[in-house]
Amino acid sequence: MEILPKRIYEILKEKGVSSILHANSVENSSLFLRNRCLMSREYIEKLGAQKTTPKPNHSGNNYSIWNDIFADSIDIHKSANSAHEHGPVLLELDIEIIRNTFTGKVWVTKSNPMKWDSNTHHERKWFVSANDLAHNFSYGSFDHMVVFRHCAGKLPLLSHLNRIILDDPKLHTDQHQVDYFSMAYGALKLAMREGGFDVPIEKRACNKGCECLNNYKEGIVDPDKMFNL
Repeated sequence: MEILPKRIYEILKEKGVSSILHANSVENSSLFLRNRCLMSREYIEKLGAQKTTPKPNHSGNNYSIWNDIFADSIDIHKSANSAHEHGPVLLELDIEIIRNTFTGKVWVTKSNPMKWDSNTHHERKWFVSANDLAHNFSYGSFDHMVVFRHCAGKLPLLSHLNRIILDDPKLHTDQHQVDYFSMAYGALKLAMREGGFDVPIEKRACNKGCECLNNYKEGIVDPDKMFNL
């Protein structure tokens, strides 16, 4: 039932996937950059110092995914024309990281875990074979995510970080009237320097009709929670 990472890489490449993407808060993304690895929710929670770990809309720990690391094959913000609920920082990783992962396993979700319940069968949750993945993976689906499992909650970024895309909510902090974007940009640059990365941080260019500014202004996605350190 296991699909080898090399085969997953080959199939996703054939489907047009060239990178995988991980969205998170400024605080957590800075933590990842300083430590040169992505971290699972469980791992961050165990560190004890982080206060902005995105809380899932499903009981992830009940489905044995709390210590897994999720990545999308598409830019959710761009595709949905709205702010990503997990954060304004988008880390773009080269797809090569899939076949160069030497610890743990790589799985691909067939349905979004938010849709799972206690009656959801394994075959409805995950692609279960290379043939299943090749025939049914849809590039652009919000359901189909790459998941790094059984890796002790850490995924080394190595040389696979291509760039960072950062939202600009065009808002300021309440207390000191500091521009959120500038504050986040500075924090990410410092974290990259500490982690030894040198990749561009790009201000997000939204599609016409994108609702992200309203999402931030109205607090649908809390800018104070997502941008503050």
